[in-house]
Amino acid sequence: MHFTLVAALPSTAPSDIDAALAEALAPFDIEREVAQYPAYEPAAPSGSTWVETARRRGELPDRDDLTWAQVAETINRVRGYEPGDDNHLYVDGEGRAFFLSTFNRNGKWDGYRIGGPRSAHFLHRPDAAGDPRLITVQYEDAPGAGAAAALRCDGGPRALLDFEALREDGGREAGERHDRWTALAGGLPGARPWADFLARHRADGTGYPLDLAREDYRAQTRCRAALGSEEFGHWPGEFATSRERYAAQARDAAVPGGALLLPDGTWLEPGAGVDRAAYLRAANECLDGLDGDTVLVAVHCHR
Repeated sequence: MHFTLVAALPSTAPSDIDAALAEALAPFDIEREVAQYPAYEPAAPSGSTWVETARRRGELPDRDDLTWAQVAETINRVRGYEPGDDNHLYVDGEGRAFFLSTFNRNGKWDGYRIGGPRSAHFLHRPDAAGDPRLITVQYEDAPGAGAAAALRCDGGPRALLDFEALREDGGREAGERHDRWTALAGGLPGARPWADFLARHRADGTGYPLDLAREDYRAQTRCRAALGSEEFGHWPGEFATSRERYAAQARDAAVPGGALLLPDGTWLEPGAGVDRAAYLRAANECLDGLDGDTVLVAVHCHR
């Protein structure tokens, strides 16, 4: 999975950006080992997929009333795991099972670079052209930056960046894309989004296999039109909303990336009960409130 992170750093000299970014991102490195902690299993063995696998292999009795104490005693003995071994299963005084782990639970990335395939995430103010504090990285695999190419950059001090112009640009491009979609499919019957078909498959994977779900989704008239076009070949159903709402959503998404790292080390992203709209509202509020010396860097991350 690839995503764009907007990292907000305290005032930093251009020559120190790489080091400051590395320091800010270090706590979120998936491969970083942390101090050992107990990683707890589900409340009961019946909720564990690996316990079910061990039962099918004959390593555990085929019973639904197994306790974690029984599972731990059997698995550790059968597999020869001693205390201190990586896979030794422990049970605490309350009967809860856990493994000792050094996995970084805050891990968000396993590789990154400034800019990247979505190079030039930001627009800078016209009067900031040539300012050495602007961050611009060119990669051979980076696409063209669009109509405002001359003002594009990968970051710099907040005071040199033009959030409003970036939002205007995002909203305009989204509106034009919506217009092209309407010209292609506006007179065709509506289509159910892929999420509906996927939900049905997940509810009954045997009776409604994934291949059939894909076939039914693509058979819809509007989907056939999308799949037959160059621009909308991977249409996920987002044009169910009005042009105005679609453009407004693009405005909201123009400045924040898929995640935002604040100067105090707070990482914001959708998920864990925070939907995308709520994330974008919070991220934009934080970004708009930053002081002018805060350095923003667009980072292409992989996880």
